[in-house]
Amino acid sequence: MARGAASAQRNKQRRKPDPPKRKAAPSWEDQLFFSRLRRHAKVVYVLLAIVFAGGFVILGVGSGSTGVGDLLQGKLFGGGSSTSTSSQIKAKQKAIARNPKDVTLYLDLAGFYQQDQQEGQALATLRKAQKLEPRNTDVLNRIAGIYSGRAERARTVAVDAQSAYLAATALPPALDPNSQLGQALGSDPYSAALQQSASETYTKMVEAYTQAEGTYKRVAAVSRGTSQEPNAQLQLAGAAQIAGDTPTAVKAYERFLTIAPDNPNADAVRQTLAQMAASLGSSQR
Repeated sequence: MARGAASAQRNKQRRKPDPPKRKAAPSWEDQLFFSRLRRHAKVVYVLLAIVFAGGFVILGVGSGSTGVGDLLQGKLFGGGSSTSTSSQIKAKQKAIARNPKDVTLYLDLAGFYQQDQQEGQALATLRKAQKLEPRNTDVLNRIAGIYSGRAERARTVAVDAQSAYLAATALPPALDPNSQLGQALGSDPYSAALQQSASETYTKMVEAYTQAEGTYKRVAAVSRGTSQEPNAQLQLAGAAQIAGDTPTAVKAYERFLTIAPDNPNADAVRQTLAQMAASLGSSQR
């Protein structure tokens, strides 16, 4: 009898379900930000894709379209018309042939040319628009923008060339650059070629900024007394400063402070003017 009761008790204990296993605490590696990000990467990528797609549709970025307006008109997502850049260029050319005095069409065409990496054609198109409306600030700003882009690219090339030259001609701290060995190390053919490249790229940079400066002068003159003038004066001052036209830069900075003393950039402009004044003072001593 006792054996039977003990056997029943053992069977009851065997049938008792195992307690649920406690989930192990996450390791410190699993709690790191990038580890958690990897686990949810798919969700993040989908979210980013939606955000960027929405931005491109709403803003019309890079498409040459006007965003929602084109979407409603069926111009996006294959609304019966080709979306290739080349076909858009041809369509705008035909539209200009029908309406040769519509400056908006020239602006659109220039945008498509830029999208198609045809900067020269874009500039030529904008020049035609400028002849139609010489005081159109949209046209002038687009022309200045092209020159500014060229200037920035030239600046990058010039900085790289100068860095390469300085790295190649760097002498040990204890070596006198005026000594025979120092002069020999600094005047080898390779260093001379780098120096020439740095000089040429610097000249091209100045020329590009001078072109941008000329256009921004026109923008500043046309927009004088309007809400667009502060930005035009700031752009003019920056281009003139890099081009080495200090008087024009100072005049534009001062005009900017006169018409926009509370602008968020005003303090930076004041500091720049102070630095330029100190530099001019030290060079005249």
